[in-house]
Formats: sequence, structure tokens, C-alpha cells
Amino acid sequence: MNPLFEEEFRFNQASRPSWESSQQHRSTVTRYLKQLSSVQGDRLCVLGAGNCNDLDLNQLLQVYDEIHLVDLDENALEYALEAQNLSEESAVFCHTGDLTGVGEQLAELSRKEDTTQSLLDEVLEELSGSNPLELPGPFDVVCSTCILSQLVLQVIHAVGETDPRFEELMQAVRAQHYRTIVDLITPGGSGLIVSDFVSSESAGDLKQVPDFQFTQYLSQLLSSRNFFHGVHPGILLAQLQGKSPLARQVCNLEMLPPWRWDLGMRQYAVAGIRFERIPEA
Repeated sequence: MNPLFEEEFRFNQASRPSWESSQQHRSTVTRYLKQLSSVQGDRLCVLGAGNCNDLDLNQLLQVYDEIHLVDLDENALEYALEAQNLSEESAVFCHTGDLTGVGEQLAELSRKEDTTQSLLDEVLEELSGSNPLELPGPFDVVCSTCILSQLVLQVIHAVGETDPRFEELMQAVRAQHYRTIVDLITPGGSGLIVSDFVSSESAGDLKQVPDFQFTQYLSQLLSSRNFFHGVHPGILLAQLQGKSPLARQVCNLEMLPPWRWDLGMRQYAVAGIRFERIPEA
């Protein structure tokens, strides 16, 4: 078994009882996704769906004709449908796959004391395009839901943050994830990128900070570099701005106000970015 995948399976297993505590986060993500559905017949794709503690699938089925859930963990997806009484729902489709396509190579790197440069070069080459995932796209709306931090964590576990090429590999994983999202969106469709970026493990006051001070508190954390590696909200936004390769493909880019995700065992601060893919001329 791939040890990097096992880590995600353990996290999904541990977070299954968090449906109730995730209510505020789930309501926020579900509300934004409902707003992005523009016409009857829209199709939604969610990358990193996992246990779906952050998705009210029954509400989403009120506005989407199809929902496609994608995750590495098949058991988590099955649990999600059962927990929301949707095991027999024909409009919900589950797809299992490695969201980067290089999980096995990363696991091989993690087993070596020294990074193998030739293998790392192969991984970077594979990450240079998008990951098609063999999905029935394109989709009207594509959402990445708190999976990017886990993809970066795979890189950390594979080579370590002190490796000379860690930043290069982490940036390649992040860039590939963005390309995959945009490529899966039909021209004129919408995207929503949701990412946790700091937790109560390193920010003990996260849960107690009043709502009216929350944004200021988060700004202080970011200024002191207290955030998960590679998912600073400003950096996530910059992937679709300015001279970035994807900037010419998107429009109506918006950073959403940050919110909290109570996962029971710990709390997270979450950032959201929504945008549209430019319609074809």
C-alpha cells in the first residue's frame, strides 16, 4: 500500500464523525456552489470530495442535474453517499483516482534516504500538464474542496521541506492542480477553489477569536508566516492573476471572505476563490 495514500485514508477515517461540527463550513461551501449553478441541467464536479462533510449533496441536487465526486479514497465516497442517504441516487457519480497522477512516484521518493534526481525529473515532467483523471467532462462547475493542502502534504512526506528541490516540486503540484481544475470547466463555466490554510494546532486561538476580529487575526497569522506550506491565500489567488499561464483563461476572479471549519479534533481557517472560465469567442 502507498504510505502517502494511507495517510489520507487515515485522515478520512478519523474525520468521519465530524458531520455536525462541520455544519458552518458545509453550509458556506454548499451556498457558494448553489450560487454558481446558472441554468437547469448544470453538472458539478468536486475534486477531493472525501467523506463530503463539507458538501450537502441533497441541497446541491436541487440545482445540479449531475454531481461527480472525485477522490483517492473509494471507501470515503461510499461512506459519504450512505451517510447522506444517496447510495441509490442515479444523479451522483463517484470516481476514484490519484489527483496528481504521480502518487506512486512520490511514495517511491519517500522510501529513499536521498532524493533520486532522475525520478524527480520524471515526476516534474508528468506534473507539467493537467491530470485528465478520465472524467466525463467538461463540467459547468468544478470545485476543489480542501484537497490542495493534502496534495502539498504528500510532497512534504515524500521529500521533506529541506530538500533543495522541495519548492520546485510543491509548486509543480499546485500548478498542475489549477490546470486540472480549469481544463475540466466548460468555457463560460465556473470554478471554486476552497483551501484550508492554517489550523488550531499552530494557532491556538483560532476557535475563540470573535467573528469581527477574524480577518485581522488571520492577517497577523499570515504576516508571521503561520500557515500551511504552499497555500497562502494570496499565493493561491496569484495562480490565476497577472502574467500567470492561466490568467488568460479566467475572468471575474474573486477572493471570498475567510471562514472557519470546525473538524472536531481541530479547527481550520479556510479561503475560497471563485472565478469563471472565459467563454469561447
